[in-house]
Amino acid sequence: MYAVIYISEFFLQASLRAEPELGKQPVVLIDGDEKKPVVLQFTEAARAAGIAEGMTPTQALARCTRLQIKGRSASQEQAATDALLQCAYSFSPSIEATGPGVCTLDLAGLPNLQLKELANEMRQRLAMILLPAQIGIGENPWLALLAARAGNPCCIVTNSTEFLNGLPVESVGPSFATFSILKKWGIHTLAQFIALGKEPLSARLGAEALELHERAVASSTRPLRLVRPPETFQESIEFEREIETTEPLLFVLRRFLEQLLVRLEMMYWVAQELRLRLRCENGAPYEKTFPIPAPTSNVETLFRMLHTHLETLRTEHPIVGLELSAKPGRAINHQFGLFESVLRDPNHFYETLARLTALVGVERVGTPVLEETHRPDAFRMEPVGLDVWSSGFSRSERAKADIVPAEAGTPYEARGPALQRFRPPIAATAKLALEGPVSIESAVFRGTARGVRGPWRSSGHWWDSECWGRDEWDVEASNGRWYRICRQAHGWFVEGIYD
Repeated sequence: MYAVIYISEFFLQASLRAEPELGKQPVVLIDGDEKKPVVLQFTEAARAAGIAEGMTPTQALARCTRLQIKGRSASQEQAATDALLQCAYSFSPSIEATGPGVCTLDLAGLPNLQLKELANEMRQRLAMILLPAQIGIGENPWLALLAARAGNPCCIVTNSTEFLNGLPVESVGPSFATFSILKKWGIHTLAQFIALGKEPLSARLGAEALELHERAVASSTRPLRLVRPPETFQESIEFEREIETTEPLLFVLRRFLEQLLVRLEMMYWVAQELRLRLRCENGAPYEKTFPIPAPTSNVETLFRMLHTHLETLRTEHPIVGLELSAKPGRAINHQFGLFESVLRDPNHFYETLARLTALVGVERVGTPVLEETHRPDAFRMEPVGLDVWSSGFSRSERAKADIVPAEAGTPYEARGPALQRFRPPIAATAKLALEGPVSIESAVFRGTARGVRGPWRSSGHWWDSECWGRDEWDVEASNGRWYRICRQAHGWFVEGIYD
């Protein structure tokens, strides 16, 4: 058995996927690249208004003033084709891209085949990606295609002879000249056409009659030209009017995101990365990639990422085009140790980081890492990474490295008082003698030093412009408290107090 998915007015439906609310309004499709564009396809509302194929846009507007004219879009048609093939592949691994808006499936080998339920499930999934389809099921690909074209919305052929006899003769696709002759003969159905006989038809109508007769009886099968569905997930739109605010963009992005996630789920994938492309009125492109820390198919999580970015985005010119694509991936499962934990929502955590970055700047958000230098408090900011430590060790390895087992019989090593640093250091003035500072004037310590330890000198980077040097003393105040005093090139400072 074979099944065929048939999408009527496919090029128009591909254009309306970005604006499904126009499906019930009078809309026509033209090819804007033609010198004299004419109406190619149109909605039922436009048909009811008297619009026909081949009319010029002016003639169509004369019949319906509410008419909306859309131009063909290669990117939208390609996205609709990709979505169609991906949906078909979720039902059968043997699929064929038969034509624009037509896909043939080989149902051989599918277990527990319930044809009616299968056809309804196909239509429902296609409706989720905004592709209204007709489904036909028959013994061979041609019979299934005829059933799909005649289906309203589904047609399962159980008696091929009875089904074929009731079809109009134009369903087998005769040329205009042949169709005119058959009409003059009074041949309107395939039953009347077949009754004429194969040999008499070929004698009167030539070689075309043999091919038409073969289609009319639909008794032969053919091998499918199998294809694999593309692994591209992309939706795009060209705006008729310039976009200057974020609300219309967010509305379209939400719709695109829902369609992309449905397509990903059909292929048993999740979104690993999002890529947003905007085209401005002056033709300048804007592109932003959003890596997803924990690949997901949650639309709310992914939409928040886009929303957060667009809140801070400013473009010099209005936006006239939008494209959103998703990179597929597999959901990541971690195996943690007994004493390791995981973030409850990694994507929400990184979203919060993105908001902080937008507020305070990228150089102020990250993980502080000590520099390999003797300069006190020298560090750099690195991007936040929760899976691996900056030293290259995993969490469990780092935890083991921090535990130093005490040898048997080793006494506890006494430690001195802890230094509580002032951040930033407090500016001070000092009088210096040979033995060190003798008096200090600062916001925390004023008076004569009772005791002094030091100096401890350190320096570094003497070979470049980042050179530094400092002298440190520990000074006892009159109240018995000890302070850390420092002299650098730009002055004296009180750096901390000992507990």
